[in-house]
Amino acid sequence: MVLEAIVSSKELMKHPLVMLFISIIVSAAGLWIAYWTFPGSSSILGIAFVTIALVPLMHSIFVKEEAIEAESDSWTPNFLERHFTVVKIYAWFFIGLIISYAFWYSFLPIMGLTDMRNQVFEEQENALGGIEKLKSRMTGNATLQGGPCGKDVGCWFQLVFYNNTFVMLLSVLFSFIYGAGAVFLIGWNASVIGVVIGKEVIHSMAISGNFLQSFATGLYRGLGLLPHGLPEALGYFFGAIAGGIIGVAIIKEKHRTHEFAIIAKDALITIVIALVLLFIGALIEAMIIVGSL
Repeated sequence: MVLEAIVSSKELMKHPLVMLFISIIVSAAGLWIAYWTFPGSSSILGIAFVTIALVPLMHSIFVKEEAIEAESDSWTPNFLERHFTVVKIYAWFFIGLIISYAFWYSFLPIMGLTDMRNQVFEEQENALGGIEKLKSRMTGNATLQGGPCGKDVGCWFQLVFYNNTFVMLLSVLFSFIYGAGAVFLIGWNASVIGVVIGKEVIHSMAISGNFLQSFATGLYRGLGLLPHGLPEALGYFFGAIAGGIIGVAIIKEKHRTHEFAIIAKDALITIVIALVLLFIGALIEAMIIVGSL
C-alpha cells in the first residue's frame, strides 16, 4: 500500500501522534472519493475507504505486537505497557476522525454543499435519530408513562453496558477475522461523535458567526463526552488489540505451540480489562443520563 510506503508501522509505533494527521487526511479523502463515486452510499463508503487504507498498516502493527508477545517465555505484568503504544495509535486515529468529520459536517454548508453534507452523513444522522427515539422510549418521555427505565440507574447501566459489550465483542471478532477490521467499527463511532460535535459547531456559528471560534467551541463541548466516552473507547481499543494479536498468531500457525498459550492468556486479560473499562463507562453514562432527566 502507498500509505505503508510513506509511513511504516515501525515509525508509527515510535511516533503514534502521526496517526492523528494520517486519519484526518485519509478520512477527508475517503469522504470526497465516496461522494464522487457512489454518492448514494457515501456515508458508509467514506468509512470503508478509511478502513481499506489503514487495515494493512494496522495489521503490520499487530504482527509486530504478536512477535513481541511470542518472544516472552511467560506472561508478564508489563504487557499493558507493551500494548499502550497500540492504544495510543488507536486513540489518535479516533481523535483525528472525530476532528475531521466534525469539520466537514459543519463546513460543507458554508461551502454551499448542504446536499452533499446530508448525503455523506446520512447514516450517522439516522443513527443519532435512532438513539434519541430509544432514549425517549426508555424514559417514557417524562415518567408519567413510567418508561422501561425512567430514572432507574441500574436499568440504564444494563442497557448501556450490554450494548457497549456487544460492540466490543464485535471489535474483537472483526480484528480476529480481518486482522484489523475493528478500524471500521471505531471509524463508525468516531463519525457519529463527529456529527454530534458538528451540530454544536453549527449551533455556535448561529450565535457568533465565526467558524474557527465556533469549531473550537464545538470541540470544547465535545469534551463533555469524556467522562464515559474515554473508558468506553479504551475498551474498544483493547478489544481490537486482543482480537488482532490472536488472529495474527493463528495465521502464523502458532495455535499449537507454547507461544500461543502466552498470547491467548495475554489476549484474555486484555478482554477482561476492556470489560472493566466498559463497566466503568456504562456506570458513568447511566448516572449522566438519569441526571439529565
